[in-house]
Order: sequence, then C-alpha cells, then structure tokens
Amino acid sequence: MTAPLPRTLVVGLDGATPDLLFAWLRAGDLPTLAAIAQRSAHGRLRSTLPPMTLPAWSSFLTGRPPGEHGIFDFCWPEVAGARLHLVDARDRAVATIPRLLSDRGYRVGTFLFPTTWPPEQLTGGQVSGFDSPVAVRVSAAACSSRSLYRTIGRAVGGELRYSDFPEFRKKPGWQRRALRSLLRGIEDKERMACALLRQGPPFDFFALLFGESDTAAHHFWHLCDPRSPRYDAAAAAGFGDVLLQVYQRLDTAIGRILAAAPWFESVIIASDHGFGGSSRKVLHLNAFLAEAGFLSFRHSSPARLVRRGRGRIAALTPPVLLDRLYRSLPPGVFERLEWSARYGQIDMSRSLLWSEELNYAPSVRINPVAAAGLQPEARGQLLESVQRALMAWRDPADGSCVVRAVHRREDLYPGPCLGRAPELFLELEEPGGYSFNVLPSSAGDEPIRELDEGELEGAKGSGMPGSHRRDGIFMLQAPGLAAGEFSLDIAELLPMWLEQVGMGSLLDEAGPSDVAEGLASPRRRVAAPGPLVRRLRRLGYL
Repeated sequence: MTAPLPRTLVVGLDGATPDLLFAWLRAGDLPTLAAIAQRSAHGRLRSTLPPMTLPAWSSFLTGRPPGEHGIFDFCWPEVAGARLHLVDARDRAVATIPRLLSDRGYRVGTFLFPTTWPPEQLTGGQVSGFDSPVAVRVSAAACSSRSLYRTIGRAVGGELRYSDFPEFRKKPGWQRRALRSLLRGIEDKERMACALLRQGPPFDFFALLFGESDTAAHHFWHLCDPRSPRYDAAAAAGFGDVLLQVYQRLDTAIGRILAAAPWFESVIIASDHGFGGSSRKVLHLNAFLAEAGFLSFRHSSPARLVRRGRGRIAALTPPVLLDRLYRSLPPGVFERLEWSARYGQIDMSRSLLWSEELNYAPSVRINPVAAAGLQPEARGQLLESVQRALMAWRDPADGSCVVRAVHRREDLYPGPCLGRAPELFLELEEPGGYSFNVLPSSAGDEPIRELDEGELEGAKGSGMPGSHRRDGIFMLQAPGLAAGEFSLDIAELLPMWLEQVGMGSLLDEAGPSDVAEGLASPRRRVAAPGPLVRRLRRLGYL
C-alpha cells in the first residue's frame, strides 16, 4: 500500500528573478507569494551553467545534473549528417521524480514543463511544454489523453497557447499586443489548473509551469530598467511596469489555484534561472575562432540566403501558421534546413573548432569531422590553445576582457551523458552589469560590434533586450520544514522535498530509465540529499 504523501503543489515560474521578485515581496506587491515565502524555506536557486531552460528544468525534475540526465540544450548537432537532433524526453537518461511518484501509485500530473514531449501516462495526466516540438499551441498530441485535451479546451474556451504573440518581429505597437497576450496566457493556464484540480480525486503532486515571466523579461527588460543601455524612455512611459504587471498576475493566479485546492499541504515555487539586461555589444564567436585560426568559412555558401529566408518567414508568418508549417514538413527536412541556416557557412572539412553561437549558452565544440584523427593528447592541446585565446580576447573599444571563464565539460558535469555536451562552456563578462549578445557569424564579420539603432528592441533570434542569469528563485513549504532563507542548486530542490516528506530513498531505489539505454550509470544521489539535509539541520532549518 502506498504511504501517505503530503499533497503538493509545484509552480514553475520560468525565468523568475530574485532581484525583482524578492524586492516586490518586501514592497507588498505580491501578497500570495509573500505569504508562501513567510512560511517557507526560500532563496536563490542556482541554475545550470550556462543557465538554459531545458537542462535546468530537467535537473529540477530529475534531481540530477546534465551529465547524468543527458539534456544539455534544445538540440544537438550531428555534424557528419549535417542535421540537428531535436531533443525531447526520450533523450533523457533517467526518470523524472514525477514519473517515480506516479509509478508508486500517487496521483501525479505535470503540465507545460519543457522536456516532457512526448507526454507520459502519469496517473494524473501530463501536458507537454512548448518544445513539443517547435509548438505555439497545445495540440491533442501534447496531452497524455484525449479526455485531458478536451478538459483543457472547455476550461480555456478553445486552444491553449504556449505563446500568442509573434516574438520574431516587432512592429509598431507590439508592446500592447504582447502584454495582452502574456496576461491572457496566465489567465488560461490558471483556468486549466483550476478545472483539473476541481475534478476527480485530489492530486498528490500537481506541477504547473508558467512561461510568461520568461517571455516578458526577454522582451520588456529594457523598458523596465532605466539604466539599461537599450532603454527607450518614450516606450517606457507606457510599458515600464510590464514585468510587475506580469508578476502580479502570476501572484493572483497562484492564489486562485490554491483557493481551488485548499487541501495542498506543501507548496514548491521555483524558477529555472533568473534574468538581467543585455548590452549593445554583439559577439560573433565563430568570427573570433576564424580570426584565431581555428575555423574556416565558406565564402560561396547559400547558407546566408537560407538564414535570411528563414528569418523572413518567421517574421512574417503568424505563430499558428508557423506551427502548422513545421508539422507539414517531411521528417528530417526541418532539421537539415535549420542546420544549413545556422552552420552552412562553416567549412567543416577545415574547421577544428566551432561554436553554435547560442545567446543563452556560449560554447565551443571540437568538430568531429575535421578532428577525427586527433589523439587524446592533441585534442587536449587544441582545447588548451582555444582556452588561452578566449581568455586573452579583449574588446578593441576599451581593452576590457570579453570572457570571464572557460570551463571544460568534464569539470562542470561529469557523467555518462557528457559526450553530448560541447567541450567548452564560456562565461562571458557583463560590462556594466549587462550581457553581451551572441549572434550568428557570417564570413567577414568582426568578432565584436555594436548593435545598430534599429536592432535595440531585439526580436527573438536577434539579441533580445533581456537575457538569462544563473540565479533563479525557490520557495519550499513542507510539513516540519522551518521557514528561513538560504541558497540551493536546482538539482537539490525536489530531493530536499523528498527527504523532508520521508521519501529520500526514492532516487536511490530507482534504476536507470529505459528511454536511453546504455547512457545512464547506476543512479546515485547528486548533491546528495543526505549531506544536504545534514547541512540544513546544522543551520537550523530542519
């Protein structure tokens, strides 16, 4: 017989930022979250490095670091095949904690979390996140059952959208349309949650993700931060409080969800990372690697035309039509077109190193095609050479450092899935507190440049005004857990909750998932709940 589990509500606030949220708590702007924090362990939640959505939420859901669960990004490159592999839950090498709880017979549901496509048959249902794949709407295929899909449709009066404004273009008046879309999205998710909670037996574990805090910060940060080098005083006069509006609407939604299900005994609030502002500076990492002699461009490649065409289609096509267009493509076509647009200008036969030039995850990979014959010693020397070059990189405008640190993947995330990760992860400097914009290179680009005036509003894919930071937030209210403030790693939060509710052995008892057989090592505790709990007990929180 299944032992009782304190009924638990989990709310993911994607990108919720400690500097904003905790200040608004103190100011009385977020009464629901303030009440939860008052009776919770709470503080900063350290994300993965780099702070990326998919590996961070997978670390949260599994209690494991990326080297063990195997999710490092939205896709990984298959250089020999000149295509991208789109990552989904089938690539995760370990089971999630919700899956383990469901297997024990508890009523468990997770809704809208990334890396949950295709949906699993959890006891309380599952709705996959926006990466399911490249989706803007919740389709029937994203729901674990037809009845769940119908319930959601009735609750929101139609289709539930992951995102409902065109993030790839910003025409005049975009701010008003975007804010309306964000607030409507929160309302629809609240309606969905309340409808699900009111039907059937109570959930033992109910987890819901709101993505609006992330989207708002990406697009509105420069209007809400008068110190931002991209601040627009005229636009800020009407939209300088958008982030507060979004957080307040999220606070209201959480309050209504708790009112719809007063039987929750435990509440967990978490974000996958935080946010900060972006500068006017652009880095072209592959242009730097080419200048340093590690990479060669093709000067006659059609990749630039493919990239421009992709950008125009994304900018001019409504989100729902983009979704349908993607789903109408034959298998593999999108993956090869995307490869060509991103990397077609790189001559892989003559480039030992290259970067995926991800704004949220600057990194460098060894090219397996050109470096196929390198011995381990030579590979190590190659990485040392590029590390030295990166650490010596200076901004020609003022001589300041560009790169703060370069990390080897094995130092950050050892584990059986490490081979999927880039060899090097970069931590970039943040001049004046504002991050560089990492954008795709073309042959002839300078490694560093300034954004043009017309680029400052930065649509998706072209340097948005807000960018990820490593510190997110958490609140953990559980029976017997003393309130107080401290910091945790994102992989520690759910294991800490399991330990607190008497299920600390759950992760130890589970064997490797069969979704990625051969990748996973026997499960072990990561940032072990035992030492973690002992540390918290010494501090007086347990």
